[in-house]
Amino acid sequence: MTPTLIGRWQTRVALLATIGTAISLLFAVAFGSPVFFAVLAYVALLGLAWDVPYSYLQSFRWERDWPPAFAVIAAAVEGLIIYLVATRVGLPGLPSDLPPGLFAIHYGAVWVTTYLFAQGPMRALFPWWRFHGGRIWPAVSRSQRR
Repeated sequence: MTPTLIGRWQTRVALLATIGTAISLLFAVAFGSPVFFAVLAYVALLGLAWDVPYSYLQSFRWERDWPPAFAVIAAAVEGLIIYLVATRVGLPGLPSDLPPGLFAIHYGAVWVTTYLFAQGPMRALFPWWRFHGGRIWPAVSRSQRR
């Protein structure tokens, strides 16, 4: 499956809103802080912006997709950007003294879990997802509705 930009966005939002929220809730309860939800929100916002050039660059590859190793590299860069902006510049809702280890564990847990879910159970729960460019809600033309 080669994801379209809309498909990437729908998948990202759906997975972060469900799985990401559940994992962030576990961290919030365990550490008694809602900061993990702010991290999750910034991951979603940066990810939506990050997907635009990522999808554009994919268009130059003959199969229009990246090897899984590139997704891991992109995730590491995404997490590093969020952490550096939060601690160097400051982001509302995030402390400037955000512990790097705790951030990395939370970010890594959210990323790995959502990535694995997209690679496995997502294909079974949303069979059309694979055939509609990663769209959770596939676009259906009027002629197909009849």
